[in-house]
Order: sequence, then C-alpha cells, then structure tokens
Amino acid sequence: MRRHAGLILAGIGFASVTYLISRGAKRARRLPEVNLTTADLDYQDVPYEEIASKDLVDLNVSETAELLNLGLEQSSIDRIIENRPYRSKLELVSRMVLSEVEYASIRDRVAVAEGRDPVKVA
Repeated sequence: MRRHAGLILAGIGFASVTYLISRGAKRARRLPEVNLTTADLDYQDVPYEEIASKDLVDLNVSETAELLNLGLEQSSIDRIIENRPYRSKLELVSRMVLSEVEYASIRDRVAVAEGRDPVKVA
C-alpha cells in the first residue's frame, strides 16, 4: 500500500515539475510589446506613390509582372487579380485567395494603398 502511495506522489511531483518548467519556457518566448499610436489607425490612407517608394507591391494596381516577382504561381496571381479590390492585405487569406503559407511568404512585400473602396461581391 505504501509503495502505491509513493508512486502516486512521485507521479504528482513529476507532473508538477514538468508543468512549471513548461510554463517558464512559455514566458521566455513572449514577443516584445507593440506600441501602437493613433497614426497606425490610418494605415489604409497611404497613397500609392508612398507604397511604391518603399519597394512594396500594391495588390490593387500592380501588373502581372510585378506579382510574378513575388514568387507566386500563375494560378495564385490570377486569383489575386480576379478578386480585386482589396481593403487590406489580410483579405488575401480571409477571402481564401491565397493559402496561409503563400500569404506568409509574401506578407512583408505587399501592401494595399487607399483600400477604402467597396469590395465587389459576386
């Protein structure tokens, strides 16, 4: 009987130590805090010229050749052009134009200028 009680207590102790170690590892991997300002709220009011000057590809006005430089397949590029206009680059995933993997590979190289136009609905 004592042996079973000892095994149960050892199991509880092992589980507790494992939990505390994993919890400490999660704290170490936290991302730095992001400080947003009121200027960040108007990110969609950026004109096309400013986006082009930053070497970003505007999803609403770019040509097929510019989109090819992103490393996407032709079928993905055709879907991007077909589903224009975009209010935000996140609509590539939310409207299922690109997969999350494809979006992750291009998210730092694309933008949407003046994205307040109404979206076309089928």
